[in-house]
Amino acid sequence: MTSFNPNESFITYGTYKPKENIDELFERLKKPKELKLEPRLTFLKVGTVSNVKGSAYMEYGNTKVMAQIEPPKELNKQSKKSDPLGVIVCSVKYAPFALDDVETINRKESFMSAALKKALGPVVCLNEFPNFQLEIKALVLDDDGCALSTAITCCGVALIDAGIPTYDLITASTVCLLKDIEFFNPSSDIEDLLHSLPCITEANGLEEHGIVVVASLSTGGQVSEFFQKGYIRSDTLERLCEHLLVINQRLLDTVRQVLIDKVKYHIAQEREQTAGDNNDIENA
Repeated sequence: MTSFNPNESFITYGTYKPKENIDELFERLKKPKELKLEPRLTFLKVGTVSNVKGSAYMEYGNTKVMAQIEPPKELNKQSKKSDPLGVIVCSVKYAPFALDDVETINRKESFMSAALKKALGPVVCLNEFPNFQLEIKALVLDDDGCALSTAITCCGVALIDAGIPTYDLITASTVCLLKDIEFFNPSSDIEDLLHSLPCITEANGLEEHGIVVVASLSTGGQVSEFFQKGYIRSDTLERLCEHLLVINQRLLDTVRQVLIDKVKYHIAQEREQTAGDNNDIENA
């Protein structure tokens, strides 16, 4: 028989948040005046961390993500028997200062880690490193919306920097649909508003609303990851996906240019080193 301790509290405490009217929040949002299928202003840098196999840093507007690739590790014997191919392990973590609402960090990290693995699975040539595990890590430093799609693109660039065999380049983008308005590259305010909406059974009617994330490969238009939350009709969903593929293709131009500049930089360094060695031999 268990004894009751009056000093123990079985009440779970949390941060109090005043309930706000959804319509009032929507009116305060900045609405797009026209349809612009363009990515946000993007800053991308590869090789930002020196003590890992590959890394990349990406700023997608005000959203900032750091990605790094650990060297492949050999699997244990039981894992080798169950899966002869290579295995990828993906993890997404939020910096403590990245979100104001700390209570949602664990939920977002778990969901984004699973989505990141699904997106990068078709990209990596797992047959090139059998019986090895490849660990891919993403750290969200600032989340102003599109954190998942930014992490997917950033990790794809980090894989190239690490020299991991891949089938193609990958880019991703996000769209939110709310009250018949399409928010491409939505901010965190729009995403939070969508997550706070009631479920369909509680909503008035069947008004379309939701968030869609599409990750695609550069050639062939192959979609490696598709995530959708909310109620969106099939014809609307098809149109949104086509728009997101256009944004992915335009974002790909930035990714390619950054990787080309990185290769040119390494070639220039090798030429300088070769020229220096030749001068040393001639002087000797």
